[in-house]
Amino acid sequence: MQTLKMNYYRVLLLLLFFTPQLSNAQSDYDRLEAEIINIQRDVVGKLTGHVPIKGKKKLKSRSSASDRKITANYLYDALEDEGLKAERHNYNVQNKSGTQFKGTNIYAEIPSTNGSDEYIIIGAHYDTVENSPGAVHNATGVAIAFYVAQKIAKLPIRNKNFIVVFFDHWKSNMVGCRMFTKMLQKEKYNVHSMHRSDYIGWDNDEDRAIEMLASNIGLESKYRIESPVPIYKRTVATPESRFFANFGYDTVTLTAELRNADNSPFVRQSEDKYTTVNFKYLASTTDIVYNVMKSYATE
Repeated sequence: MQTLKMNYYRVLLLLLFFTPQLSNAQSDYDRLEAEIINIQRDVVGKLTGHVPIKGKKKLKSRSSASDRKITANYLYDALEDEGLKAERHNYNVQNKSGTQFKGTNIYAEIPSTNGSDEYIIIGAHYDTVENSPGAVHNATGVAIAFYVAQKIAKLPIRNKNFIVVFFDHWKSNMVGCRMFTKMLQKEKYNVHSMHRSDYIGWDNDEDRAIEMLASNIGLESKYRIESPVPIYKRTVATPESRFFANFGYDTVTLTAELRNADNSPFVRQSEDKYTTVNFKYLASTTDIVYNVMKSYATE
């Protein structure tokens, strides 16, 4: 009986000791999650026309030339507002069949603090298919890249350079992505790796799991180390990852659980709206990406 009483008091003391620490840790994450969600609600809301960008102007679909131009200007201004030097990468090209593509990629370089010549690219496409607000596909990817960029820019130490880029013309055979990658090669950027997110915003089973395709085990390991949630290995390469690989770049693609069918049923449709986005899931994935980038910046 005496032994039972002693064990009881030991357990009680342990609970009293650890409970405040667990509570504080949870409170810290709750605050971080709220911070991420607050920023990303604004980004996704404006990109999907849920709220106006300026005055009463609301986007309908980021597929038309006019709405893509408004989107590009908004992203440019948003980066500038965060103290980043935004750039417009304009292109006007023609494909083999004679179709003309005129568009603008928006990007900003975040320089290293130690003179490194290596660059990590964090990107997402900002255009949509016609008549779709493009919330999960791919305002959420833009929101991830935007939040991570602003946090990386505030780090006191960056042992690598970073570029955040928002690609135009994804739906047109990835013209924007192609032109930006060609610019990186022409300017002889030493690219460490390229990281992109798509379809992050739907989590029906609420496990916050993600799917990942990484071009090498080192990149894959980085994400697995930093992830508190399940990561499923993607087995089918995306067109973007194949394109980057053709240029010899290492890549990471993050998506929702496509293989487990835990992805928005509204993708590329008129119902791919702001109101369908699971912002807690988006924040969880964003935090993982940021921690990976922070790890690269400080290693």
